[in-house]
Formats: sequence, structure tokens, C-alpha cells
Amino acid sequence: RCVAVRPAAAGGGARPSSSSSSSSSSSSSSEGGGGIEDVFGFSPALVATSGNDRTIYVYNASDKRERICELRGHDHVVESLSFLCSSTLPRTMTTTTAPARQQPASSSSSSPSWDYLASGSRDRTVRLWSVAGGSCLMTFRSHENWVRCVLVHPSGNHVLSCGDDRTIRVYDIKSSRCLRTIDDAHPHFVTSMAVHHALPILVSGGVDHTVKCWQLV
Repeated sequence: RCVAVRPAAAGGGARPSSSSSSSSSSSSSSEGGGGIEDVFGFSPALVATSGNDRTIYVYNASDKRERICELRGHDHVVESLSFLCSSTLPRTMTTTTAPARQQPASSSSSSPSWDYLASGSRDRTVRLWSVAGGSCLMTFRSHENWVRCVLVHPSGNHVLSCGDDRTIRVYDIKSSRCLRTIDDAHPHFVTSMAVHHALPILVSGGVDHTVKCWQLV
């Protein structure tokens, strides 16, 4: 039903060996996936997929194309996935939210934003995941109907979502709360969004056959 891609990015270190192991269980292996990325400063290309089985699968798109982890927690169909696009980050892979070298992903403050994967579901929730940790960092329960689209803002500080309740919502990752809600953003279901990588511009599309541009402030 949905596919998201994160390009590969070098963080200044040597590329890890393709012989490193990774787990296909419900969480990623401490010896593969994110752990190897941290040591060598290399982030491989990732592909995340979701569907009617309510499970998110993340694959290493480089080398052996192994499955890194399975992310479970949604109670209904997963409609949308979004990585933070690594092309918008500095070469050192540092952001304002976390240091370049990742710490254990036990909370949102210890997971760097290039590790984020956001998901939106028909269960009306938006979830933020740590790919390296194979865990859910936080769940937002603001929507009153199906969530159709999610985005991780290029700054790595916010998650945006829209859905069948005709709203667009902006969440702050640091405080784990909904910062802003645009009610009646469209007169019908809001189904898609895109955000400019540098300018504060959000574009949304809906079942009402219109496309709207919003200024993020």
C-alpha cells in the first residue's frame, strides 16, 4: 500500500562491510542495521513498506538487501510512511535534535532525526519510529478519522499529518505534542502533502479536487 525510500548517506567514516548481520525479528539487531551505521558513520539506503497486514517492513537497499526490522503497533491498515530525506541534512548527518553518533533509541531525545520513520494509519494514529532501535518512539492520537499522509519535516523537528477528518496537523517531536491543527483544511478528505526542503511551504491535496499551498510559521 505504501513505500518510502531513504537515500544512502556517508557520515565521514568508512563504509561498513556488507557481511554484517541483521535481524528479521520484530526489532533490529544490535550487531546489524543501525549499530553498524553508528560505528562507521555510514547510513545505507533504506526502503520501508506497509500494507493491509498492519506491519511495516524496513529493508537495507544496499548490498544484500536484507530486512532490517519489522515495526508493529498499528491496529489498522498503514496508509503512509515517511523518512527524513538525508539529502536535506549536512554531510556530517548532524541535526538540531541529536548528535551525529546515535545513542540507544529508548526515547525521542536519544534518536537522531535521520533515523526517524513516521507512519500514519486508519487506526487514527501517527507513530514515530526509530529504525535502528526497531521501536516506536511516540504515538500521536489527535486525528478523529483515518490518517492518509504523514511527513517528517526536513528540519527533523516536526511530523506533519493529514486525514479524513479534513485536518492538517503539526507535531513537535521534542515535546511529543500536537503544536497546530488546521481545521477544515479542505472541504473533503485531505489525502496528500508535500513540503519544500528549504522554504516554509506545505502543499496539500484533497478529494475535493483542489491543491492548496500553506506557509509554515
